[in-house]
Amino acid sequence: MNLTYLRPLYRQEGRWASAYVDVSGDSADARKRIDLAGRAIADELAAAGADQATREAVETAIRNQVGTARQGLALFATGGAVVLTHLLAQPPATPIARWGRRPSVLPLLHGSGEEVHWLRVLVDRTGGDLVLDSGRTLRTVRGSDRYPISKARPGGWSQPRYQRAAEENWDRNAKEVAEAIAHAVDEVGAEVVILAGDVRARQLLAEHLPPAVARRVTQTDAGSRAAGADPEPLDEATEEAVRVLVARRHDELLDAYRAGRAHGLAVAGVAAVRTPLEWGQVETLLISTELPDDPGEELVAGAVGEDAEVVLVAPDQERLPEGVGAVLRYRVGADPTES
Repeated sequence: MNLTYLRPLYRQEGRWASAYVDVSGDSADARKRIDLAGRAIADELAAAGADQATREAVETAIRNQVGTARQGLALFATGGAVVLTHLLAQPPATPIARWGRRPSVLPLLHGSGEEVHWLRVLVDRTGGDLVLDSGRTLRTVRGSDRYPISKARPGGWSQPRYQRAAEENWDRNAKEVAEAIAHAVDEVGAEVVILAGDVRARQLLAEHLPPAVARRVTQTDAGSRAAGADPEPLDEATEEAVRVLVARRHDELLDAYRAGRAHGLAVAGVAAVRTPLEWGQVETLLISTELPDDPGEELVAGAVGEDAEVVLVAPDQERLPEGVGAVLRYRVGADPTES
């Protein structure tokens, strides 16, 4: 996962308050519950030695953050000011309040999962709707729905010509949607495109997609542009497409790590990882889901400072020596300026 958004946490020296709390707004007592949670977090920070200004900043930020659904909040503060807040898709199992010499970000990594930008496209023979992972409709393509849009017509001498005209109209509409998809993928950095809707429209659309975009497409029979269509099957198909992509990425990364250890392009163990981190040599830091805060927080801080990706690895996926490994940008001992 890309953690560049955490950079502000490592630009300031001092002691840090880190808090993880449930800010779900899906219950009648949400307001009261969140107020109480904010007070409890502040009390825990006080017991840990946090200064009053920082405690008050944390409590105020929590009380002002009422979600619209089931979600959590990660929050980091120092010197009487909140530096960063980050919403979590799921609330923490239990509230967390920590006060220490560096921000506590490992719970954030465990609760966030890998971020994947996706684009969902729902098509029929008249056009399509392009929806982002944020839920926002990026664009609706309204192709021609003028006669003829359907091939259903009584027989006769003109029927073949009528059918060809319908196919040509569908194809024009599909081409418009394909152009919109290609532009959107480039604009928002979509890593997977979920294509749903009318089967024939999908077939025509696929013929017009650039190869680089087509490789990102996952088709599903779920979903329809018809009014009143149930969105749940398409939501489930989207989640599955994202899961498949993340799993494939993890498999490829672990393959690179295993192969790299034999060729100086990967290292394992805390001591072996520290030096390449300091030199900006690490492309991806692998940390076990069982790695303790010490040295986990230190290593993640180093990865953020050097623009390295961070990936959590479960023990059943790979047993990392001392819970740590790294895939390197260039071989140990090599000159990075050499081509």
